[in-house]
Amino acid sequence: MSSATPDQSVEPCPSCGVKLDIAGEPTFSMVRCPRCCSEVRVRRRIGPYELLEIAGQGGSGRVFRARCVTEHEGVGDVALKVLERSAPDYEEHLVMLRNEAVCARLVDHPGVVKILNLEEDESGARLVMEFMGGGSLHEQIGSADSGISRLDEGSVLRLGVQILDALAAAEARGIVHRDLKPANILFTDDGSAKLGDFGLARSIAAKPIAQSYLLATPDYVAPEMIEGFSGDFRSDLYGLGCCLYHALTSAPPYQTEGLSIPELLDLKSKPVSFSGMDASPATRNLLAKMTDPNPGKRFASHSQARKEMLAAFGARERKVGGLGELMRNLLAGNIRKR
Repeated sequence: MSSATPDQSVEPCPSCGVKLDIAGEPTFSMVRCPRCCSEVRVRRRIGPYELLEIAGQGGSGRVFRARCVTEHEGVGDVALKVLERSAPDYEEHLVMLRNEAVCARLVDHPGVVKILNLEEDESGARLVMEFMGGGSLHEQIGSADSGISRLDEGSVLRLGVQILDALAAAEARGIVHRDLKPANILFTDDGSAKLGDFGLARSIAAKPIAQSYLLATPDYVAPEMIEGFSGDFRSDLYGLGCCLYHALTSAPPYQTEGLSIPELLDLKSKPVSFSGMDASPATRNLLAKMTDPNPGKRFASHSQARKEMLAAFGARERKVGGLGELMRNLLAGNIRKR
């Protein structure tokens, strides 16, 4: 393991020991050793953390699976979102990183990815989070599309209820997530879904985020936000509905790549088509209401959406022969909502 820190410009090649000049190399980059020609991973240490692998790319930095090497064994892996000071638009992305830390901590709900620490120094900023070993919904959709695994209707509705509870907890603290997309729905090792990345969230406790950042992934953005509205819980319901649609069909409800703002508004003024969805009428009706172009026609609260989602799940599971323990508890109201 390399002992280099971000302000050091030399690391030894682990194969032959020659000193490698890594000045200017990005964190966790690959270089070729000039002596033995080995491909070498450099800049694997940031402060007390050893970077183990790239886990994803967030809007405000790369995310790594990492381990704190100064703590005793058994602490476990963490997710480390790293924003380097040399990155383009560093100051704007730093605002989002701070926003993520503030909002996620304010929600403090078991359905939200836990923030452990935010560290800033001369090299940049690092957000330390719980590591979600089950990956993201984006990855699961990709695997299902490749035939490796399958996202069935029951699984999609189950994760939908869990994310709805997280959104309700956020609303109770005056927070709107505003960035619902499959990459921000994450899973623990046991398959429980959690909501991550509050970098674009709206809250009186955080600095405002430029509206342009909200359109980075317009597939899931509510039409009223494209028009300039800052978003409310109904906008989050729309985004979640689009994510669940994508999970069930392997494609987002609208193809938005390359469209201008007027073209996006025209496209999203039309109701979502469910012609290619293999799902029950109850689930189709649920998603149609969540994704209605008119926010006034969506559910009036998270609890209303939750009730219909549980009803759709219960009807579906009874038809196929049984409820899981988690959903039995949810249906019975035995899991406390915060």
